Amino acid sequence: MKAGHIDTEEARLETLRQYQILDTEPEEAYNNLAQLAAFICETPISLVNFIDENRQWFKAKVGLDISEMPRSVGFCYLCQEQRNVVVVPDTLADEKLAKNLAVTSYPYMRFYAGVPLITPKGDMLGTLCVIDQVPRQLSQKQVEALVALSRLVIDQLELRRYVAGESEERWQLALHGNKDGIWDWNLQTNEVFFSTRWKEMLGYKDQEVSTDWDEWTKRIHPDERDCVVQAFQDHFAKKTPFYVCEYRVQCQDGSYKWILDRGQALWDALGDIVRMVGSYTDITDRKLVEEELKRQNLRSQLFAEITLKIRESLQIDEILQTTVTEVQKLLQADRVLIFQLWPDGSGTVVQEAVLPGWPVILGENIFDPCFKEEYIERYRQGRVSAIEDIEAAHIQPCHRKFLQQFAVRANLVVPIFVRDSIWGLLLAHQCAAPRQWNKFETELLQQLANQIGIALSQAQLLEKETQQSQELTRSNAELEQFAYIASHDLQEPLRMVTSYLQLLDQRYKNQLDANADQFITYAVDGARRMQTLINDLLNYSRLSSRRQPFLPVDCSVVLQQAIANLEIAIADSMAVITHDPLPFVMADSTQLTQVFQNLIANAIKFCRQQQPRIHIGVARGDVNLDEESLSFIPSADEWLFWVHDNGIGLEPQYAERIFIIFQRLHGRDKYPGTGIGLAICKKIIERHGGRIWVESKPGQGSTFYFTIPDRAIPNS
Repeated sequence: MKAGHIDTEEARLETLRQYQILDTEPEEAYNNLAQLAAFICETPISLVNFIDENRQWFKAKVGLDISEMPRSVGFCYLCQEQRNVVVVPDTLADEKLAKNLAVTSYPYMRFYAGVPLITPKGDMLGTLCVIDQVPRQLSQKQVEALVALSRLVIDQLELRRYVAGESEERWQLALHGNKDGIWDWNLQTNEVFFSTRWKEMLGYKDQEVSTDWDEWTKRIHPDERDCVVQAFQDHFAKKTPFYVCEYRVQCQDGSYKWILDRGQALWDALGDIVRMVGSYTDITDRKLVEEELKRQNLRSQLFAEITLKIRESLQIDEILQTTVTEVQKLLQADRVLIFQLWPDGSGTVVQEAVLPGWPVILGENIFDPCFKEEYIERYRQGRVSAIEDIEAAHIQPCHRKFLQQFAVRANLVVPIFVRDSIWGLLLAHQCAAPRQWNKFETELLQQLANQIGIALSQAQLLEKETQQSQELTRSNAELEQFAYIASHDLQEPLRMVTSYLQLLDQRYKNQLDANADQFITYAVDGARRMQTLINDLLNYSRLSSRRQPFLPVDCSVVLQQAIANLEIAIADSMAVITHDPLPFVMADSTQLTQVFQNLIANAIKFCRQQQPRIHIGVARGDVNLDEESLSFIPSADEWLFWVHDNGIGLEPQYAERIFIIFQRLHGRDKYPGTGIGLAICKKIIERHGGRIWVESKPGQGSTFYFTIPDRAIPNS
């Protein structure tokens, strides 16, 4: 270490000792500053710490259980090295910082922002810092506020030094450097001395400021006057080591400034208070930042709530009611309403939040005689109307009279658009007195109007989709009913046609010419195929009309029933069928039997001249499946079944087409069938809440997969 650095460090430590701050009791002033830093920066931890030879000692802390840390732990050394604001968004992003004990152990820092505490003489005594256990960023306004709070910490130190016996000249020099003013109250005479800077801060000249204590208190804003008096009394009673209070004080021009007022009483040997000294710091800018942050938080919360309701339910009445209620609270307006416009210029108040004592106009159909086409056109173009006082506003007399009947004194109006067309208006009314609408309030209503427009648009689309879905459901039901009735009614005449054709074939075969025999053969074959088609159509239509409730089903029993139904085909083809141990599922046993039967029948039919080999497998969706071979990955709460064969296979581009009703890939002369079997399987599986698909390549067989949800089996 260089000698110059040693000298500088010794001087810094000597300055720190002069303030007599180390190892003192907690003080409200410092605690308030730490809490304010945590609030502004939105962090769980904040510290006011001072650095001596070996440690960091915490004068004030929020969210931390320890009172000090070794000097080598943490990041205060960065502030000391740079003598500037240090912000570390994520400590793990820096290899060196990630090894610091404050990162790897308690308090597990992931975010750090610190401001060095530098005295008017230039000595760095410690830091004001905020900490979080997750990465984050600070806005420029938050950084500026943190710097401002660090200056207030230094002010507290200088006040301590002054009370401890430092000269008033040095105190005034320090305060002047921080642009603060000082006051000195003689409790024996009730006179108060105000520094020049104090008067300049509030816009007063020397002769305009009374030195009487009572006159001084009259300048305190009425809303905070009692709190200020109570803060003095608590300090006089020695309940607080210092007097600290934030309040508004009246300036010479009648406006108010926010100030941070701090002071210390002096007692004589008998314990009587003889005088009190303190300082003013103008914190108006900080208060504006705080208020803006609060407004932004409230606006964000309101947007989040309305957006959540839009995503969750799209219940328009609930969304609109939440909007007017929350806006009325946030703006503290007398009335907030949503007005739906009709083509003739009239409209209806569809939602309203109004304070007691003012007219209720919810549900009323309203027509403003001045609200004509050219006036509506301005809102169509996005106009926002803000009237501070209808009595003094440049509006038509008829419009003023119209507003007066609803006790409106000031109003703010923004249009609501649904897909580029004006739907209505969002309005805020002030009834008790005129009101000046600020930028925040105007932007709030505009942004909420946009959210309302989005919600209305989505609700209209949802309503249209619902109507279309209902119409489609009705149409499908009618088609299924028609297919069932038509298929059923065709059975009897078709049986008659088939019977007579078979009689012709039996009695007159070989008695007519060759052409007649061929015609009769074609007719008999066609009638049989039509009868098969009608039976398949009946089965397809019955999937909805004659379905059974889901009950516990043993898939092994279902599979054996399907195999029994195919006994002849299996025997003729000498098919070999194997299967895994099969589970119990909640299903319609008749329909599930039909799925296995159709898939096995297809595997036998499409197997060329070789012996069919068919395997039925099953697995839970959460087992380690060969995902690369699956085009669809099942979820963990469903069963995956598959039927694998050694048949002819098919081209991948036909994998979806084969599940469409009447779709065939081969001629009937080569592979018989109606093209309904796989469509029936698809409809059954979808009714059970699953999905069916095929993985196949030509000449390499096919694997048909389907899923069944693993629903809880009720106790017997």
